[in-house]
Amino acid sequence: MPLPTLVLDFDGTVCLGDGAVWAYADRVLPLLPGDVGARVRNALADYLARPWSWPDFADGYIALAQLTEGSVTPAARHEAYLDSRQALSDPGADIHPPDGLAELLDELAGSVRTVVLTNAPATGLDAALHRLGLTDRIDTVMHSAGKPEHAPELLADLLADAPASHLCSVGDLWANDIAPALQLGCVTALIDRTGAESRPAHLRAGRIEDLAGVGVLPLGQRRGVDLVR
Repeated sequence: MPLPTLVLDFDGTVCLGDGAVWAYADRVLPLLPGDVGARVRNALADYLARPWSWPDFADGYIALAQLTEGSVTPAARHEAYLDSRQALSDPGADIHPPDGLAELLDELAGSVRTVVLTNAPATGLDAALHRLGLTDRIDTVMHSAGKPEHAPELLADLLADAPASHLCSVGDLWANDIAPALQLGCVTALIDRTGAESRPAHLRAGRIEDLAGVGVLPLGQRRGVDLVR
């Protein structure tokens, strides 16, 4: 039997901080008229400071896209996003790993296979993982994943012939990280910092490091975990 698989999202899960979102915003906002750009910048800053007060926005990227809807084309936003990812290699960029994540992954080394599954492109990803101190703690990095549409097939490929309980998907976006794994019967762990997500997951915590305390890790011993609703 292969090792159980721990699937981690990247942005908002193992890569925290507002640096990546602001790098994106710095490339989108100049495409707007000055007064509109100022209003969008202020709204984005308020969202990032108080995400619970903006329930329609799942993360900073979605916030910026919705705030600029109709003013910036999706194609222009996409180009801005791709360009912004290179900024993650900047030593001054505001990104950091969750407290205790490196130590947690060290404890799991040899007992699970750790995979980063992200919609982010390859650009800047390796440099960001290095800055986060995770390069040697991640077994596989899968970029440009196309979640949620392609997540079920990617998770199924990672499972191979192992039972569904041998894969746990951890992430902060329910639609991208939790729903596809639930579809396959896998274990799910939602990072829900605001407590606003009411849809089901097996486990949920405000911080990824808290998941160790609720028994999701190590995998392989999990059987029949009940959904938390």
